[in-house]
Amino acid sequence: MIKFEAKNTTIYYHRHLGSNPVILLHGWGGSHISMLATFNYLSKFGLDIINIDLPGFGNSPNPPEFFTLEDYAETIKELIEKLSLSQVTLIGHSFGARIAILLAKEKFVKNLILTGAAGIKPKFSFKKYIRIKQYKRAVKKGKDISQYGSSDYKQLPDNMRKVFNRIINRHLENDLKDIFKPVLLIWGKKDLDTPLYMAKKMNKLINDSALIVFDGGHYVYIDKNKEFNLIAKKFIIP
Repeated sequence: MIKFEAKNTTIYYHRHLGSNPVILLHGWGGSHISMLATFNYLSKFGLDIINIDLPGFGNSPNPPEFFTLEDYAETIKELIEKLSLSQVTLIGHSFGARIAILLAKEKFVKNLILTGAAGIKPKFSFKKYIRIKQYKRAVKKGKDISQYGSSDYKQLPDNMRKVFNRIINRHLENDLKDIFKPVLLIWGKKDLDTPLYMAKKMNKLINDSALIVFDGGHYVYIDKNKEFNLIAKKFIIP
């Protein structure tokens, strides 16, 4: 893997040299391995593909605890500028799609493929609303909060928990309205992490977007990898 020293963190990435740069941004808890099948497929067509381990995942060390979504985006921007890339296609899943959305306004971005993209403020059930209120009350009173949060969250080191909380509370509706690049949304209709209503809202908010729905879940780009790759290739190389 190739090492890149950014201003505030370090990342590692794989690269297949070619033309038409494509950057792959995996989801939270993933790594470059998550996007490997797409990396290998698109490499066959002479594309310049960069498959990144985002800070805190894979081979890349944890970022500083002050890191925000904007810091993640700035790190990728630094890499793109270091490599002198232009007309870049960003392919982002879930958390990686959040980063892609922030980068969409940059001149070096040509278009985006977002799958299972996070960033829409979720609808909460009454049960979840009560759970959140209990959590906030426990934090305010300095009580034990170890019972709260998913198993993935509980396994994170303390500094990454702070980063995680900061990121999931960063909603992107206003940023989506400011995207004026072609965007392809690819979703699983059974996605429970970023439900289909989020995709439909993104489709409405983004000026130039199209939505494709498959019979899959949050990892539809893996569940339907052959179909996903064919569509991605056609989007990148019309």
